[in-house]
Amino acid sequence: MMRKAILTLVAAALALLPCAGQSTFAIFADEATYAACSAEIEAYRQVLDSENLLTTVYHADWQSPDEVKALILKQASGKRPLEGVVFIGDIPIVMVRQGQHMTTAFKMDEDSFPINESSVASDRFYDDFDLDFEFLQRDTIDATRYYYRLTSKGAQTLRPEIYSARIRVPKFMTDAGMDKYGLIRKFLVKAVAAHKEQNVLDNMTFFFGSGYNSEDLNIWRQKAVAYEECFPHTVGKASSHRFLNFHQADVMKWNLFSELQRPETDFFQFSEHGAPDVQYINNAGPERPDLKENVNELAGSVALGRRGRAFLDSIKVHFDQKMFSDSAIAAYKRTDSIAMRNKDIYQDELLKVRSNPRVIVLNACYNGSFHDPEGYIAGAHIFSDGRCVVAQGNTVNVLQDKLEDKLIGYLSLGLRVGLWQKEVSYLESHIIGDPTFRFTPSADEKKLSDRLYRDLVFKAGDAKVWTKYLGNANPVARSAGIVHLGYLGVYGNALDLMKNDASPMVRMSAFSAIFSNPVNPAILEEAMVTAFDDPYELIVRNAVKVSEHYCSVGQDSCIYLKVKHILENHREMEREEYYCKSSMRLMDRADAEYAEGIAVILDKDAKLKKRTSSVRMLRNNNYIPAADALFKVIADNGDDEDLRLDCAEALGWYTLSASRAEIVSRALGLIADGTLPDIVKAELEKTVKRLEFK
Repeated sequence: MMRKAILTLVAAALALLPCAGQSTFAIFADEATYAACSAEIEAYRQVLDSENLLTTVYHADWQSPDEVKALILKQASGKRPLEGVVFIGDIPIVMVRQGQHMTTAFKMDEDSFPINESSVASDRFYDDFDLDFEFLQRDTIDATRYYYRLTSKGAQTLRPEIYSARIRVPKFMTDAGMDKYGLIRKFLVKAVAAHKEQNVLDNMTFFFGSGYNSEDLNIWRQKAVAYEECFPHTVGKASSHRFLNFHQADVMKWNLFSELQRPETDFFQFSEHGAPDVQYINNAGPERPDLKENVNELAGSVALGRRGRAFLDSIKVHFDQKMFSDSAIAAYKRTDSIAMRNKDIYQDELLKVRSNPRVIVLNACYNGSFHDPEGYIAGAHIFSDGRCVVAQGNTVNVLQDKLEDKLIGYLSLGLRVGLWQKEVSYLESHIIGDPTFRFTPSADEKKLSDRLYRDLVFKAGDAKVWTKYLGNANPVARSAGIVHLGYLGVYGNALDLMKNDASPMVRMSAFSAIFSNPVNPAILEEAMVTAFDDPYELIVRNAVKVSEHYCSVGQDSCIYLKVKHILENHREMEREEYYCKSSMRLMDRADAEYAEGIAVILDKDAKLKKRTSSVRMLRNNNYIPAADALFKVIADNGDDEDLRLDCAEALGWYTLSASRAEIVSRALGLIADGTLPDIVKAELEKTVKRLEFK
């Protein structure tokens, strides 16, 4: 029955007469969703066909992710390229294991924590064809979840061939009595309407939350400068180019609700901390102007369990004891629980908010957890009564300093959201909603938009095509050119762009290109030294981060001296200060703590848990002298096999290390030796691919 339903729809779609240079798209729905929403799904398919995106609908009672992937691969192997897919309803969810090196920050111990907590929900299973997975098991509680292990047979870096997205209703909405299929139908109706409108991206809002990026206002201030290039049509007046931060009100969320409901806003980005069901907006409490108010705040915090009672007991003798009576504490608890809830945005509150921006980017941890029955903020936004049709979010925690807006200027040029998502496809990042949505390019950008779209879909692997973009007057086009050359291991004039291009976005893209595929180590140090002096804070921050991984003082100590100069002379760069201190320690070949860690790794009499902890510390601290110890353990057939496996895995994090080539050479030697256990050998093979960016 399932096969008959699929083949009927495929045949119907292929009967349409294609246009020259046409790409394809696929819609996947579960059988119940299709039965309840077939008219709206068909209307969605028709509007995509009208945009020259030949769309096929598949619906079935899916029994495994492999069934879905097989159809994706079959369509992708056709004469017309497959551009992307969308999963509507309950399509199987893949929970990835042993792929944490593809995340930005998720580093949970898979051996110590439950499988449902230590795996990453990711649709890279479906959209990155070079990855190889081994099925492990189906979840015993949630039948939509399937656990797969990333193997050494496939690629170890991400470069999806297509884009993907989820249209899945959050459980808390159905728990509130809302009709699951009615929500999907309503969403598809507004998605179709969005495709039919003429809408230039000329109105945007950016918000910077508490505790994010060390609350460094240099980052927030310079983001506005960069976004003038990304979204040039928003710059005409202050009301269409808004940059907000949590300092502007003790309870900022009411302002944000107002901003979200502005009907003219096209794009809204939140950069903040998050949870599956919460967007964290303000600090736990505002700064108080006098001591008594601060003590009141502390008492309220104790009442809610956020401070130690012992500390309170130690200081209350100095104050009016009535402030700390049981009745006073109870009153604090009642008042402060309301105040605390008002600090943040909770998913149930979004039921009463019309999220109107067509595109919302949730640059936060966990807000895109479409697999989590407890929370799913991104879903709350797209299924609201507002105009939102796209929310980008993450299924697990994410690095604060990732390039979350790399090539985001695609949106202003009128490219599909999914094509931008491919540029930032970390294991955890996902589009929730319609990945085919696009804004309308301005009249003077229409030609460039069409050309860039064709090259991204049909000529992505042609270096000659991307080289031509380097001289384009549009900074988004120049950025696309150098970034895609970097994917191909061709740097072109990346260093020249870093030194001379007037655009901070282009300079950042050039830096990113060099380190996204650093096959030419000769230019790495020069790129870092150049970046340290750049006026754009984001470039300096990434240079310091890279120096931390490179872990070498550089020729004539050039890297060390630059890092030291930033630490001593730029205290205003709060985020850089953190990375500078770490980088200088890692460049110190006599650091006592790292030396102690190496000794523990080699000490067979030490507890295995302690040795393992010292090995795993090297994942984020690529101390070069420790590599020798890791190889000694790997090669020792008398040592613990799990520890040897951890050592092989830890070496895979040295992707930007100055010792990268030496590590690859030694690893290949051990693999060829033939004495390693199969599981350790496979992990070392993954490490080699990771260090060779394959």
